Amino acid sequence: MSEKISRAALSGLSFIGISGLTLALIITTFAYFEILSPAVVGKLVYASFVIIFFMGTSIVAKHLGEKGWMVGFVMALGLIILNLLYYTIGVEASLNFTFLIRCSIILVICMAGGMIGVNLPGEKSTPQKMSKPRKA
Repeated sequence: MSEKISRAALSGLSFIGISGLTLALIITTFAYFEILSPAVVGKLVYASFVIIFFMGTSIVAKHLGEKGWMVGFVMALGLIILNLLYYTIGVEASLNFTFLIRCSIILVICMAGGMIGVNLPGEKSTPQKMSKPRKA
């Protein structure tokens, strides 16, 4: 069971990491050449962040094959803790109502991604059912 969880987590987190770095490069390029305004870049970063975590949670839940809402909750909780650390250690900004709204959005999106990921068609890592023997 732990091998199944680690394989699912590795595939989902690698997707999140690679997608996050790729979108960061694209958004940074747009911001550097002033194609987008700073206000739009901030909203684009948050929207892409949420979409990447939705898809990553779906991938993890698809590989696990059960309890997608719990997978989404754990991924969202980890993300919220990282955001909380970023706000309290890295940024000189106080926690406000917007932070709580964004955390609740992340929680709902990741849980929905997990629930949808469990039901996606395709190969899952669940044990195969045994077929009934034929009658002679």
